[in-house]
Amino acid sequence: MADKIINASGNCNYISGNKVFILDIINDKTCAELIGNLSNMVDDMPWAPGAQIPGMGGGIKNPYILPDSTQSVVDVYINSPGGEVNTYRSIMALLNLARTKGAIIRTTVMGGAGSCACLIAVQGTPNFRIMYEESYNMIHYGRSKIQVDKVNEINKAQIYETINRNKLFEPYLKYTGLTKRELTQLQKTEYGHKFADECLQKKICDWILTSDGKFIHR
Repeated sequence: MADKIINASGNCNYISGNKVFILDIINDKTCAELIGNLSNMVDDMPWAPGAQIPGMGGGIKNPYILPDSTQSVVDVYINSPGGEVNTYRSIMALLNLARTKGAIIRTTVMGGAGSCACLIAVQGTPNFRIMYEESYNMIHYGRSKIQVDKVNEINKAQIYETINRNKLFEPYLKYTGLTKRELTQLQKTEYGHKFADECLQKKICDWILTSDGKFIHR
């Protein structure tokens, strides 16, 4: 694989080498090239099923110093308000395929990670989720795009929406320390911002990168 994948589209969501940059809204237009290049990156990774993920049991002192230098790492740098759910799912499907090949998914929230971008951030490999100390995650319910044309379909749409949203928000309950009640409270407003220090406490991230270049671990 080439060291650098050229950002031909000029979009702010792109890939360079093994680094994924999500710096804009997430949708099928802004992420088309990113998804294609991410797919190529994953295809080029060797299969290493059952690979040991360093630090899974704790004890690592820096998420950028790996005990096994041969371990594949995909760095995901995030400063995005979020966007379309299905585009987010496409990105996560490829990142999780890389994970099945033994890769570490290291996420770094540089500015803000809102909505779907926050979901990508929290699903990094445990012990490899980083936030800059002035950054924040924004957790919310979001807007539904279900359109109902017939009165008798309203109840069906409500059932589908409930199932879909529960599946969408499962990662918050699986990968963080948020309880169902805390998540529901955050989602009652469209401004459920949590800054890095609180994210560290709630296991929404594992590390804070300080302005003087130090890592703070939970």
